[in-house]
Formats: sequence, structure tokens, C-alpha cells
Amino acid sequence: MATIFNDVYWRQAWVNNDISFHRSEVNPSLVKYIAELTAGLEKCQIFVPLCGKSKDMKWLADQGHTVVGAELSTYAIEAFFKDNKLDFTTSRVQGLRDADLYKSKDGCINIYKSNIFDLNKDTIGEFDCIWDRASLVALLREDIHRYADLMRSILKPMGRCLLETVEYDQSKMHGHPFSTPFKTVEQLYASGWDIKSLEVLDLTNDLWRKEGVDAVSGTIALLTKK
Repeated sequence: MATIFNDVYWRQAWVNNDISFHRSEVNPSLVKYIAELTAGLEKCQIFVPLCGKSKDMKWLADQGHTVVGAELSTYAIEAFFKDNKLDFTTSRVQGLRDADLYKSKDGCINIYKSNIFDLNKDTIGEFDCIWDRASLVALLREDIHRYADLMRSILKPMGRCLLETVEYDQSKMHGHPFSTPFKTVEQLYASGWDIKSLEVLDLTNDLWRKEGVDAVSGTIALLTKK
């Protein structure tokens, strides 16, 4: 039976520790291209979609930015705060179904426990930057157009999105991360964005080989909203 990649699947993946997509260190491409993402500005508002318990959020906050994440899994969110020894508060989000807001005591990191498509500009505001390391590539292909529309709606004019893609022969593996060539990004964000490829990466490793995929590449892309 084919796996159904729905909300229940993602929540259970965290509980079962089936999280090979999680990085145990800060993403090196984020560190390398932070100046491009922020345009050299300090104290940016940065959105991290499908954030999990990413260490990138703490790193961004340590650079002086305010971080807002979106994540389905209560388990992942609470693990993030516990792993980073951060005190937090929780509150219900009015106007959203089954949504909670987790806030660090210093207010620098806020994570919405919600389906990302239940969020909008009215509830989470607008952002200077978006860091998309594993969000677009995790979504079902029928959802990526409305995802791109959502990202555009919450990004301020001239705001920037740093995005990491992954590309491989999808016929060799069922499921996520879905192969998302740079040309797909160019088509998806064709209207209203300036798009630049910053770097092409060789992402091939033993985890991919275990899945039967022997060649994987990725592109670090910078998208600027016109």
C-alpha cells in the first residue's frame, strides 16, 4: 500500500523518530548565504516553514533575528525548545483550527503548531525573509502552487527567500523529499520574483544510496520578491 503523506503521517514520523530529513547541525548553506538572504540587514523577521526542530532557528535568533516557524508536530516543537534549553509559553491561536503558538521567553523564536495552509498574512504577519530548507521539497506536488502563493503573500516587497532544492530520478524512490529541479522553482515562482541560482550541490550520500538513489544534486536558490 502506498504511503499517504498527510498530517497524521508527519506527526507519527516525529513520534517514531523517522526523521532522516532532520539535520543535526546548522545548515552550512544558510551560514554561507545569510548575507544574501538578509541583504546584510540586522534584526530581520524570518519565516521557517515546516521547521521541525531545526537548529537553524536558534542560529538565526543568535544572529539577532526574530524567527517564526510553522510545524504540525507538537513533539517536534517541544523537542526544539528542550534541546536548546529554551523556556517557552503556549497559547491558542484565535481564528485558526487546532493551532497553538509556542513562544520563547525572550520572544525571539515563535512557532505555530498548525497546518501551514491554515496560516495567512492576517494571522502570522509579513516577513523580511524566508528560509526554505526542506519545505517545498516535502510537499505533495499538487500543493506546491498554493504554497508558492502563500510564501509570496507573507513576504514583504523586496523580501528574500533562500531555498534549497533536491533533484534525482524520482522513479527510484517513492515519497519525500520530492525531486524538485531548479527549473521547477523557476516555473513555480516565474511571476513576481527575481530568481538566482547561487550554488549547485552534490547531495549524494549513504542515506540516498540506501534508498536506491545513487545521484542527487541540489541547488541553493535566492528568490527576491519584486
